[in-house]
Amino acid sequence: MNRKKIIYALLLLLPMLLPLFVDNQYYVHGILCRILIYSILVASLDLVVGYLGDISIGHAGLFAIGAYSVAILTANPKMNMEATMTFMPQIPFLAALAIGVLLAALTGFVLGFPSLRSSGPYLAVTTIACGMIIFTFISEQELLTNGTKGINLSVVTLLGVQLGGNKLVWLVYPPLLAVMWIMRNIGRSYWGRAFEAIKYSPIAAEACGIWRTYFKISAFVISAAIAGLAGGLFAQLDQYIAASTFNLDFSILALIALIFGGLRSTLGNVIGMSLVVLLPDWFTWFKDFRLLVFGILLLLTLFFLPQGVVGLLKSVWQKLGFHKHDHVDIQERTLNLEKLSEKDSSVLFAANTKVQKLDALELDLVRMQFGGLVAVNNLSLKIKSGMIMGLMGPNGSGKSTTVNIITGLYPQTSGSVRVFGQEMNALKPFERARLGVARTFQNLQLFHDMTVLDNVMVGLHMSFKANLVEVMLGLPAVWHEEHEMQVKAYRLLKFVGLEKSAFEKAKNLAYGQARRLEIARALALNPSFLLLDEPAAGLTSGEIEEFNHMIRKVKQQGISVLLIEHHMDMLMEVSEEITVLDFGKKISEGTPDQVQNDPKVISAYLGTSDVAVKPSGSGGVLA
Repeated sequence: MNRKKIIYALLLLLPMLLPLFVDNQYYVHGILCRILIYSILVASLDLVVGYLGDISIGHAGLFAIGAYSVAILTANPKMNMEATMTFMPQIPFLAALAIGVLLAALTGFVLGFPSLRSSGPYLAVTTIACGMIIFTFISEQELLTNGTKGINLSVVTLLGVQLGGNKLVWLVYPPLLAVMWIMRNIGRSYWGRAFEAIKYSPIAAEACGIWRTYFKISAFVISAAIAGLAGGLFAQLDQYIAASTFNLDFSILALIALIFGGLRSTLGNVIGMSLVVLLPDWFTWFKDFRLLVFGILLLLTLFFLPQGVVGLLKSVWQKLGFHKHDHVDIQERTLNLEKLSEKDSSVLFAANTKVQKLDALELDLVRMQFGGLVAVNNLSLKIKSGMIMGLMGPNGSGKSTTVNIITGLYPQTSGSVRVFGQEMNALKPFERARLGVARTFQNLQLFHDMTVLDNVMVGLHMSFKANLVEVMLGLPAVWHEEHEMQVKAYRLLKFVGLEKSAFEKAKNLAYGQARRLEIARALALNPSFLLLDEPAAGLTSGEIEEFNHMIRKVKQQGISVLLIEHHMDMLMEVSEEITVLDFGKKISEGTPDQVQNDPKVISAYLGTSDVAVKPSGSGGVLA
């Protein structure tokens, strides 16, 4: 362990020493312990808001579930003589805490389902409703919660030590460290990338094989469990809880603390909550206008510090010149990946020999109707394994709709879709991706705030084998697998010529580079069938020629390709066969020479068949 890690470890352990040297309970027990507990709550909120991009204003309800579970299950009847409660079994604190975490997680499971169909303000209102239901329940169910009178608790004892007063730090600080460790591990893993991919583009995430339903509900369950943990610890802060603590204002303050500190930062979680707790303590007048002042501060933060206080600290760090170390680190990581990629002799694309004997795609009388509009009209199409098939047609002819049907984004009105003999009609987009169907999009669907390398790592999502528990614990096998995938992602970037931009943000790429990145991400699925939806749109002639070369390299790996393009020269040069659509119907099919001389094709593009046609070898098509 180097000197820097030793210093960090000592700093992390410092709060555990405070009860031995500090007698003042106001600042240690009253302020510090409150910040530590609330920071756990903010970390739970960060998982949903920061990583997943959903807004929750109901986490006070989840917090209350943990708190009341501990209070009800551990409260001493002698301390609640006037209580109307009839259910006070007095079980051990840790058992009660575990039950509180479990009940909160179950509530999060239920709350996760609305997030599948709603987002933004609609989901925020749903979470508010959930919080209000829980608040109303604990306020009025006197037989279970003692209503508005609250519940008194005795000081918890663990291993023969009473954890009251300043010693409460020993109870609440280790869970905060554990939560910070778990959040760090999730954020740096394929789970964290899956959450962010869903946030930036749910469609592209599913195209990478990410099961959106599973990951969104998992995020809510984990978040709720952590919130329940915070609530269970909070019950011991004052040895008293009442329903008034868990109102809507409390949820809003937690969200404000998250934004103050900065999203996706465990340090930011602590800083944000520290401000929310300390400002009213430092300024006595603050308490009377708390929400008003916090609202103003929130607006100022959103306008001037969109990355929160942590973002400000990072910018100051960079201005002081310390960011040079970051550049050196990136250069070292790039060089290391380059060396490892040269040593890696594993096969970049493992062709599936079982499917190579079958047709890559069979569309049988596929029809797609949107109300009265028929976008695809009884289309039948067959692509042989290992072939590059071109799909062309005027704007609105149904090309992209056909791609969306094949990849499961649109369920066709009738007809059947088979890929390598597998019936696809009932499969979701992520299931088709897992069977080797990869795609790019007509309109770029990159994860713009992630690095180029991480975008490809999202494409490698299905290659990861570590389970959630292993990821949360940060086991060595998890990071070994992560490193292996980084090397594979880097090799894919080399395949498309983007290795020098591996640690750039995807949003900083030029348009042609972004198109290459989308192909690299699609190839990361190790597909048997690749659909390219207008990959050369907006590119120069030189870039188109580079794309032609890249597509030929893809074909050499045994991958079947369906290429949708408006650039006739490109289609005629790389396609072995071409199908032409017009108003959703197939009007021509055959070799490039046959298609470009078909009067129906000429009429569809130019409105007349009385035109001259250049031979394909002359570098032009319709003229």
